[in-house]
Amino acid sequence: MKNQKEKIKCPFCGYKMPIERDKNAVCKGVFVKCKARNCGKEFEIKINSEIR
Repeated sequence: MKNQKEKIKCPFCGYKMPIERDKNAVCKGVFVKCKARNCGKEFEIKINSEIR
């Protein structure tokens, strides 16, 4: 079975960040700064947080 990973995209500019998540991941409260040249905005990663 192949790992099903997906890259995180910046919600402001759409840049695919050098961060991957598993399809079944649950996450809330993790903040990252966009690595795109002209963006640099900070955003929170929320993944399936409504399930729990």
